Amino acid sequence: MAAKSKSKPTPSAKPAVKKERIVQEAPTNVFTAEFWSQHWLPASLMMVMAYALYFIGIKYGYVLDDEMVYWKNEYVQKGIAGIRQIFTTDSFMGYFKEQKFLLEGGRYRPLSLATFAMEVQFFGADKPAAGHFFNVLLYGLTGVLMYRILMGLFPVREGGKWYFSLPFLATTFYMLHPLHVECVANIKGRDEILAVLGSLGALWAALKYYDTKAWWYLAISGVSLLLGMFAKENAITFLAVIPLTIWFFTPVSFRRSLISLVPLLAATLIFMWARYEALGYMMESDKGIDAGTDIMNNPFYGMGKDERLATIFLTLGWYIKLLFVPHPLTIDYYPYHVPKVSWSDWRALLGVAGYGAMAVWALWKFKKGNLLSYAILFYLATLSIVSNLVVSVGTFMNERFLYMPSIAFCLVLGWFFAEKLPVWLKEKPNSLYPIGAIVVGAIAGLFAYRVITRIPDWQTGLTLNKAAVEVSEGSARSHCFYVTGLYQEVYQKEKDPEVKAELVTEMEYHIKRSLEINPNYGAALIMKFNVAAARFQQDKQLDKFFHQAEDVLEKIPYNGTFRAKLAAYLKYHDGSNAEKYMAFCYRVGYEFFWKKKNDSQAAL
Repeated sequence: MAAKSKSKPTPSAKPAVKKERIVQEAPTNVFTAEFWSQHWLPASLMMVMAYALYFIGIKYGYVLDDEMVYWKNEYVQKGIAGIRQIFTTDSFMGYFKEQKFLLEGGRYRPLSLATFAMEVQFFGADKPAAGHFFNVLLYGLTGVLMYRILMGLFPVREGGKWYFSLPFLATTFYMLHPLHVECVANIKGRDEILAVLGSLGALWAALKYYDTKAWWYLAISGVSLLLGMFAKENAITFLAVIPLTIWFFTPVSFRRSLISLVPLLAATLIFMWARYEALGYMMESDKGIDAGTDIMNNPFYGMGKDERLATIFLTLGWYIKLLFVPHPLTIDYYPYHVPKVSWSDWRALLGVAGYGAMAVWALWKFKKGNLLSYAILFYLATLSIVSNLVVSVGTFMNERFLYMPSIAFCLVLGWFFAEKLPVWLKEKPNSLYPIGAIVVGAIAGLFAYRVITRIPDWQTGLTLNKAAVEVSEGSARSHCFYVTGLYQEVYQKEKDPEVKAELVTEMEYHIKRSLEINPNYGAALIMKFNVAAARFQQDKQLDKFFHQAEDVLEKIPYNGTFRAKLAAYLKYHDGSNAEKYMAFCYRVGYEFFWKKKNDSQAAL
């Protein structure tokens, strides 16, 4: 009886329980109606900043993978008529005309290609200015949306100034960060921009749902994340980021924050179904990876598990360095600009220690309102999918992979200068103070300067590869791509014999260096033959040319591109010095293909 009476609630306790329940179920107030009237200027500044930094790049052309996803992609070049094929096939299908398994998991990123197709439809083919213009526009919109969300989550304190608030400083640092140049200046980088824009849109809509309890905001959240995933798969990490953000920075309970997952999970299932229908597999194909032994597409080939893991943590540490000090910058982190390392290398150990410490600290301080804990978890979640720990991404690392995770870094920078440092210095938070103004101004100035000096590298493929080879001297790819650019854009157009001779000497150095790093690099071997042919035009030494051709043949005897070039070049010669030609054909046909390869078809 005593226990029964003890458990019975007293009349005075009932109102308290009821009141608590009402508070828990009340709408949040993240986004106020006065935002645009009060913040139109700082929001507009994000767009102005985007064009002020990147306008010079609008007149540039196509570079790098723009060839595969834009100007040589058959489906994109069809305009709107190609959109159905874009959404129902691998993203490289329109370029290769067949499905290739070059990268683990394939590539299904149809949204950016669909926008390219619309540009072709409305602006015509071969109009790179349209692609560059819309990249900058979307980048500016990302800044506006990021500022809107942060101002809702971290409103300016009473008496504070928007221009030295966490939202404005964090978004400004994000817009100015030099690591974003690759995504904005390279048209292909639109997949990264749209993925972040879609993910932030999903977060905004989810927060609006808790403000209004209007179910259609949940639907908008799901659609927005789906579009983000159609742009690039890493948007899926916002499955963790969105409920985490709601729980950390709003009064919503953890259980209620999980409501936001319902449309996000539905969007994920739709994306995974569409991806499977387009590719025919999820992560691996029963045909295997075409380039499994090619370290240019599978840089970890030949490494043991320990060496692979140590190298990954070296790159993860490198990412942290680039966030703080974004110099030097390069498009090329291929073998072996990023070196293979073991656990005896201090850089790998430092990477493990640093990330381990971040993870432990974030979990130890895991509680509502702890911005540092949240930022670390945001960074780790969004970086995980491109870290090579989950799935191989086809390269050791890339600056564009930090486009989404760098939001967390910029958030911490904004918080430090707007909130934390003023407290240490006994200044008023969210207000301008001398030391903060000087340091923030210096960082912003250095970031902007590095962006402005980096963008011209993206003018042409040659300027980009020249910049890369100066930084990534240890990369086989950088040397090979530079030679390819010199050969196609300069050597073949040059008329002066003396200048051509100098170009051949320069190309010989770089192609030799490329093959020293990776002796089996197919693209470099083909360029070695081209350079050998160019040298023959200078010195007319047929034996030397045939020797170089045989070296290439030993490495890639069945490469169709090389075989076609060799046949065409032999036809081009006048046939003089028949004995040397016959000796060459004997060595290639009989000794190599017939005797060594036991291939009578190729020997003929």
